[in-house]
Amino acid sequence: MDVLEAIHARRAVRDYRQEPVADSVLAALIDAAIWAPSGINLQPWCFFVIDDAATLASCSTRAKAALQDAATDHPELAGLRPMLASPSFNIFYNAPALIIICATTADEMALKDCCLAAQNLMLAATAKGLGSCWIGLSETWLNTDQAKADLGIPGDFKPVAPIIVGYPNRAPAASSRREADIRHVGRAAWS
Repeated sequence: MDVLEAIHARRAVRDYRQEPVADSVLAALIDAAIWAPSGINLQPWCFFVIDDAATLASCSTRAKAALQDAATDHPELAGLRPMLASPSFNIFYNAPALIIICATTADEMALKDCCLAAQNLMLAATAKGLGSCWIGLSETWLNTDQAKADLGIPGDFKPVAPIIVGYPNRAPAASSRREADIRHVGRAAWS
């Protein structure tokens, strides 16, 4: 699969088989991630891998509780309360692996660099027949001192991109895309 095929085939997968992803495959995805561009080549990222079902389930429970607490201050999250309150809902969609990409420095460029690494990782997953999904709902909890301590993430690191990875039960249909808004700026604008 070439990169353009991977770009067009990548989907947010939320339904996984319980088949584990081999360590060598996870390492290959992270290797693809570290080839992302980064500002002045600082490569300000670190990758935390959770591929234990019990740990992932515990993280799901804690992330849901943190998000429910945050929903009181964020009315836009109120519609998520029933889903978050359901004991059967796993915020990581029962994926067999979670890769948390953390920024190792506090500057804004590091956050952007981690996003670039996340895109590389998700495209590599697609190319290898895996599904992936960025689980933004887990970020509230992941960025707490307690979560960092529980997961061994240094306090000065910032979890940026929590990406679940696994073998999809089914491939989601492509969602539509708006036509690109392209605006050419001519030399006359600089005169």
